[in-house]
Amino acid sequence: MRNDQIFVLLLVVLLPMSGCFDGGGVGEAEGAQDSDEASGGTTVVNHYYNNTTTNANSQEKVWHSTSEIVNAYWNDGQDVGAGYNQRCLEYGPSYDSDTGEYLGEECKEMGVPSDASDWNSTNCNGVLSSGYSFGTNWGYGPVCTVIDKTLTTNSGEALILYEMQSISVATNCEGIFTSSKSSIGDREYVIVPGSGLNCTHDISYTQSYIESSSARLNDMKILSLVYAIQDTVVV
Repeated sequence: MRNDQIFVLLLVVLLPMSGCFDGGGVGEAEGAQDSDEASGGTTVVNHYYNNTTTNANSQEKVWHSTSEIVNAYWNDGQDVGAGYNQRCLEYGPSYDSDTGEYLGEECKEMGVPSDASDWNSTNCNGVLSSGYSFGTNWGYGPVCTVIDKTLTTNSGEALILYEMQSISVATNCEGIFTSSKSSIGDREYVIVPGSGLNCTHDISYTQSYIESSSARLNDMKILSLVYAIQDTVVV
């Protein structure tokens, strides 16, 4: 077979094969382009993550604190112990019998106290109450209770106590005594009852009685309170 015949034969064989390969490549490219055009252009994937979470119902608690240094004891000016001892119950003026000159105050009556009025409460900046452990007995030294501060909460506000030292919180809601708290114990916090009402909370401390000659008469103590007022939904 001549060379020109062989060349023609090769052309006949190769031309169909070349058309098959080119047609497939162009078809795929055109198909991809048509897909992009139909979808409106190239798709861009944006891998952006917003890690900020917003909770419209969350509330940040604001902690309030109050502290004070006060006297640990009180006395009525007498050098007499508080353990059911006789003491002067009533003082009165004394005058010179000859000249009538005023000499000062002197004891008019001695005895064991039986009532709050038998104690001179001048040095108590609060209210006296019987300090007897087994009931009311004014023969033993009374306790002086002082209201230091008063907090007010409205309906829908809860008083949360986080830390208490040497104080009590007495709560009255709508004129009715609700509760008295003097410690938190081993809990993280204590919620005072009455958050659905209008309430007042008296913060008070106590001073025990001690005779005027005691070396502990001028001892001091620290009052401390940490609390928060939290909004609530009243239902």
